[in-house]
Amino acid sequence: MIRGISVRSAIANVASKRMVSTANAQTKYTTLSNGVTIATEQNPNATSSTIGVYFGAGSRSEHPYSNGIAALTANILGSGAENGVVLSSQNEKEFNGIVAQSTNDNIAAAAKTLGQIFSNPSAKLESADYAKAKASLVAQANAVENNPSTKVLEHLDASAFQGYSLGLPTLGTEDSIADLQIQDSERFLEKHLVGSNVVVAGSGNFDHEALVNAIEGQFNVKQGLKPQTKPASFLGSEVRMRDDTMPKAYVSIAAQGEAVTSPAYYVAKVAAAIIGDFDQSSTIAHYTSPKLASIVQDYHIVDKYTHFSKSYSDTGLWGFNAEISDVAAVDEFTHFALKEWNRLSISISNAEVARGKAAVKTALLAQLNSSNAIASDIASKVLLAGYRTSVSQALEKIDAITTKEVKQWAQAALWDRDIVISGTGQIEGLLDYGRNRNEMAMMRW
Repeated sequence: MIRGISVRSAIANVASKRMVSTANAQTKYTTLSNGVTIATEQNPNATSSTIGVYFGAGSRSEHPYSNGIAALTANILGSGAENGVVLSSQNEKEFNGIVAQSTNDNIAAAAKTLGQIFSNPSAKLESADYAKAKASLVAQANAVENNPSTKVLEHLDASAFQGYSLGLPTLGTEDSIADLQIQDSERFLEKHLVGSNVVVAGSGNFDHEALVNAIEGQFNVKQGLKPQTKPASFLGSEVRMRDDTMPKAYVSIAAQGEAVTSPAYYVAKVAAAIIGDFDQSSTIAHYTSPKLASIVQDYHIVDKYTHFSKSYSDTGLWGFNAEISDVAAVDEFTHFALKEWNRLSISISNAEVARGKAAVKTALLAQLNSSNAIASDIASKVLLAGYRTSVSQALEKIDAITTKEVKQWAQAALWDRDIVISGTGQIEGLLDYGRNRNEMAMMRW
């Protein structure tokens, strides 16, 4: 990631040494002497700027008894507003972030605010209403469980990676959060807030060196090695949370996907886009191109489904999430969906791959629609992969994907592979694991 080194002489009030590099034409990097990486992307059209301090942690850094401590700590540190700087937090499976949003000409104030927080995080923890913060996080965690679509996805991770911290809920549970204490937050920061595990990511209409100069004298984070996490193993399994009081069946099925660093990262995304998404309430539902969308409309067997390719640092999940009001048609939908998965290995067309690539490129560009989203993308890629490819490089990689490569990926990743199943609601029609596992291949003559 860091390719060049520049050394500043140790003059009064000037930092002694730091390494500077630019990985591509857009994202610029500077590594401070304590190991903290500053990564920015300048956008001359941005009306506001975002600077975030992100560190590798998340629920993957926890154990069942401390589940939620990462999100709770980040929420406390990322609350409030002062000097024209609005703070917020971001909580993911493998990292957390404290985000400061401000105007383009107020970068110094944003850097100062973040520097004050991370130079003495204990002060903010002690001054906060810890009980109130816990109650707020419990409400957020319960909201995930009360939404059937997010519930099945959270439990899909828990079943696929059971026995590993990657399977823990991102925000924790009501029971685990209740036992958390301020000392847990302090121990959490002591372990994870070290130079090589921290990225300061920014996006907006400001100069990279201006942010570096503003951060350099403010950011007092100790040196240290990034904490290691145990690699997660995928387990073919299922979790069923039947509730016949719900009006629909909510089902998600996935196979093991690709890691962020995988050479097939974009191939998996194109494969998911080939089968695509469908929402019968959409005004363009009748004009949806993928074959599966045509099938489900002919037989009216599903309300909505989304195919996804979700990636973590060392593994991933590839599959679908569906809502079905015709609960007698659950098995029909899973059958047709998994047969389309089979078709990825044997009979997809060049036109389908071209459409899938266009959809992935559109989604990629649509996601990077704000300075906040760009800063988050920079930080996640640097923390999980060690580098971030530019948008132009990503588009080139997607354009280079061929039909043969998609088929080869599907044959290796999907054909006759174990799956994980998660369901809630009226799922009597979701047949046993063996039935769905057998759909992962077909007899051919």
